[in-house]
Amino acid sequence: MINVENNRFPHSAELFKFCKEILNIKKNSAEKVTDQDVGALLGFDPADCTHWKYGRKNIKSIQNINQLAKALEVDPRNLIDISLGKNVLFDALIEYQGYGDFQCTSSERELLLQEANKLIELSNIKALPIFIPEFANVIENVEMRAQENQKDLILSRVEQGKNLITWPKGERFGTALRFLLAKELAQVMLNKDSLKSALPQQKNAIFANRLALFLLMPSYLLQIAFSQCDPARDTVEQLMTLFWMSRTLINIRLKDFLMYRN
Repeated sequence: MINVENNRFPHSAELFKFCKEILNIKKNSAEKVTDQDVGALLGFDPADCTHWKYGRKNIKSIQNINQLAKALEVDPRNLIDISLGKNVLFDALIEYQGYGDFQCTSSERELLLQEANKLIELSNIKALPIFIPEFANVIENVEMRAQENQKDLILSRVEQGKNLITWPKGERFGTALRFLLAKELAQVMLNKDSLKSALPQQKNAIFANRLALFLLMPSYLLQIAFSQCDPARDTVEQLMTLFWMSRTLINIRLKDFLMYRN
């Protein structure tokens, strides 16, 4: 018989999975993390731990969130986003582990920004959030699409002279997948002769991160969105919703925007 009580609180069950994944990352050993290890973070007995795991117990109090954040050494806002359904497990784990390096020189940044702006203008981007395949539609020999029965999160390859970027069909298009797809597109752009000759190729992973941010958060749209934010509310939270981006990426781009004013 199916237990209809299971998963009454799916976001709480997702929070349990996240906590277990973080414990596994931190443990870094062959010893297996158990469900009881997760429950112990909140002092739960085995029964309460099971209720939490299967979404029969709602974990949402500030006290519980802060207790988990302290025990796992994570940003409590990441836990709050999971508990409210704003982040799925994959997005939350990427947010925890980070997106890599974004540091580049002012001249490198200016070159990447110019390249992003050319593509944004060519794509006639006017609304938020930006749909990434819109960019691919105007780049020669590039195609982006969801793929049936694909196991890898993202596949990027050349087929019949065309750069093909695919992701699993039916996969939720969350903030992390959006950024990773934009980064794959940025890698294709960095292979242009004009950029290859002007930028050190050993820094391409960094440049792809930066270029992806410029594509997903164009300066003129960021300026408009920033000016229209309600000052009585969290600005970053508002921009996260408008641009459909994670808190970490919004903070990186916003800091960059305020520093350079573009």
